[in-house]
Amino acid sequence: MTPSRLSAALLVAALTTAGGPYDITLLPTPTVPAAQGTARLVSAPSPFGIAVSPDGHARYEIVLRVRGLPAPGSLGAYHAYVAWAATPDLKEWTRLGVVTNGASTVGVAEYNKFLFIITAEAGPEPLTRSGPAVLHGTSPSGWLQSFLSHPFFRGAPGK
Repeated sequence: MTPSRLSAALLVAALTTAGGPYDITLLPTPTVPAAQGTARLVSAPSPFGIAVSPDGHARYEIVLRVRGLPAPGSLGAYHAYVAWAATPDLKEWTRLGVVTNGASTVGVAEYNKFLFIITAEAGPEPLTRSGPAVLHGTSPSGWLQSFLSHPFFRGAPGK
């Protein structure tokens, strides 16, 4: 099976099964209160059955269903929404891919516990995050830890 067919098959499988322990509810920030979505963690392809990074972290493809995102330009000088995986302390950020309304696969997260964040950005391929967060969620392994009091998710521009 080609990589594009495998991604399409993963997307269909993820979107047709019921919610479960690998689903992340995406919460809106005050920047875009009408936005909503879900992210499903799907085990990334691996010849060994379980996908792990070289340092032993689980690897998950992230399949999104998002709606309610306005045109990025309505928020300022932004042209794209970008998905990120970040460590809970927000010290490491990994760019995953461009986000649009609808269903899509955005990339692979390689953290055992992480925050999933969608931001508005000046372009589709920023090297670092600089725009405001519009949606966020927590990986299932971090559900017992609350990040809601963090200023980043309250609309503060911090870095």
